[in-house]
Amino acid sequence: MFNRSLIVVPVDDVPETERTVTYAVGIAKQRGADVHLVQVVDRRSGTLWRAPESERRARAHLRALRSAVGHDGVFVRIVTLRGNRDSVIHAYAQLNAATLIVMGHHYGSSRLWRNSSVATRLSRSSPIPVLVVPALGDAAAQSVNRILAAVDFTVASATALRTAADWSKRLGASLTVLHAMEPLDQMALSGGEARRFAQRLPAEVKVLSKRLKRKAMALGFVDAEPVVVMGDAFCGIVATAKDTNADLVVIGVAPRTRFDEALSGSTLRAVLRRTTVPVLVVPVVGGAYEWIDSVPEDAIYAPATGAESARHAA
Repeated sequence: MFNRSLIVVPVDDVPETERTVTYAVGIAKQRGADVHLVQVVDRRSGTLWRAPESERRARAHLRALRSAVGHDGVFVRIVTLRGNRDSVIHAYAQLNAATLIVMGHHYGSSRLWRNSSVATRLSRSSPIPVLVVPALGDAAAQSVNRILAAVDFTVASATALRTAADWSKRLGASLTVLHAMEPLDQMALSGGEARRFAQRLPAEVKVLSKRLKRKAMALGFVDAEPVVVMGDAFCGIVATAKDTNADLVVIGVAPRTRFDEALSGSTLRAVLRRTTVPVLVVPVVGGAYEWIDSVPEDAIYAPATGAESARHAA
């Protein structure tokens, strides 16, 4: 059962499903993996002996789709699960030791209002990486030649960079490492401060570029291209993905509440809403913390005194 890696693909009865499944099968061919198409239905639908007509039609559509995608050497299985998609998909992925979840950008959303809210939520709470296939763009292309990793010097972005480096080495793809600097209008600088900041900006960009390069080299990827942009992170990610012709964007995310996202916004949701490139979301439990080795090089750490040790222990 566990001789080959497994990719789980949540599917629903929408036209985009074929696009998502085709992309997932292409990834499975590259990784030597099998694919399970997971259809989640309401626990209350149907009876113990007979499924409702809509469920049977959806399953027949999946059978036809399985034959149409041309799964050379890839075992594709159809699984129907009852329950809440937020928990059932993750539970199935963990129980079957899946290594990746692939879902469509609009998965689980209303036919009247297609959006990425379900994909965003499931990506953040997933136990394994989630690859979100966009509704637009050439997502049917299976070759990944250029990968873009977004880095904000948190633990989440460190894990994302490591994942991007692994994928780059496995697929023989080039790697671009991106960092978005905070825009000037959010720094509340006075005229003189803004002028001085603008004067030292080139040097700051150079320092950040070297730092990005060192981070990639520490993960064994010496040819990574560092890119530093000014502005909102989601704008920088979408624009740089387009400028570099990236085939895949990798983002690390930390768990967040819906209230927190509504209050301060979500870079992930903004990226998913605008990008035409598949996005690999790497959920990290401790992702909001600062990158562990990201400390000033001239920092001096003195051993704690007895009183300080006792205070920290308390």
